Amino acid sequence: MNQKPFLRFPLSPVLPFLLFFILLCGCGSTIPPSPTRPGPSLERLEPSTLPAFLDDLDRVSLKIAVAQSLAVLRQKNGAERIAFGTERVPVARIRDGLTAFLTLLDTNIDLHSGLARDFAVYRVTAPVLFTAYYEPVLSGSLVRTARYRYPLYRRPADLVEVNMPASSSEHVGERLSGRMVDGKLLPYFSRAEIDGQGALTGRHYELLWVEDPVARFFLHIQGSGQIQLPDGKRLRVGYAGTNGKPYQSIGKFLLDQGKLRPGETSASAIRRYLQAHPDEQDSILFHNQRYVFFQFTTDGPRGSLGTLLTPGRSLATDPKIYPPGALGFIHSRKPVVGQHEQVTWQEFSRFVLLQDSGAAISGWGRADLFWGSGAETEAGYMAQGGELYLLVKKP
Repeated sequence: MNQKPFLRFPLSPVLPFLLFFILLCGCGSTIPPSPTRPGPSLERLEPSTLPAFLDDLDRVSLKIAVAQSLAVLRQKNGAERIAFGTERVPVARIRDGLTAFLTLLDTNIDLHSGLARDFAVYRVTAPVLFTAYYEPVLSGSLVRTARYRYPLYRRPADLVEVNMPASSSEHVGERLSGRMVDGKLLPYFSRAEIDGQGALTGRHYELLWVEDPVARFFLHIQGSGQIQLPDGKRLRVGYAGTNGKPYQSIGKFLLDQGKLRPGETSASAIRRYLQAHPDEQDSILFHNQRYVFFQFTTDGPRGSLGTLLTPGRSLATDPKIYPPGALGFIHSRKPVVGQHEQVTWQEFSRFVLLQDSGAAISGWGRADLFWGSGAETEAGYMAQGGELYLLVKKP
């Protein structure tokens, strides 16, 4: 098995030539520097340029989502600083904003005017791609049978996580996952090693078994789900850790291989391709080396903030840029799926809470909206550009 160290920084063979070129250009050169484009940022809006703040969902679900964020942030040190674009702000500012917003929701005043008066509204200048995730429902069994033979694994005892040192500013707050072998931290087993080579077989880490390996793969992508047993009873499973491998999109892989065409990489299209080409399933699924381990849970899916996710309200973003728990507002288009999966697109806007994160949700331009339980079809089609705003209470 591949036992390479996690981090290597090889010296590029072109570096000496690059340094020589820089020195040459820096000595008496009259060539003006090329203009640089400003990077993504948070732009504070004037009251006259605020969005309309129209919300297509009910106010009850919004209050629930706000309360969920508040419950977590009230347990934190208010002086702790979290990301807010390229800056860092105290948790207390995010928490105070949620408290003020909840008060606005309980009054009869015009919400727009109250927000314009009491809140600073920031627009993300980068275009944002909105996707969606959901809580899938799979058929499964607590015992292995000829029908149910694909295991979901609990977190292995030899899986360890190591926090990156504070001196590594680029990766501060991140964790490395692996396994200890002879006192050395080695990468944990990949998807191909676990499902293809049986790296965990016989070690009694099986939580339960499901009947469809493709459905199991998509459960790994979503991170939580419900398992319907043969007697009709349902059990919930949730995220318990990963092997630490980077997420790789099989939709992009199929597109790059010419197996799917641009615009046809929805979850439904990927499933159809895998079902039509069973001999290719392993090689395609193994492309994504990241592997998720599960545990039984008694309530609904939870986000990385620790809160229960609220359908349509909980948003996954990059916590290195966006403040966990904060209030946001989004505007995009959502799929309306008709008969024979005919899709039309409808504009929508709503308030959301930043309550989750994900391996594939990285950078300014990605956001993933929790669609709810069993909402596989609509969530699978959701991939639209849109606008993202952050709202915080004025100092």
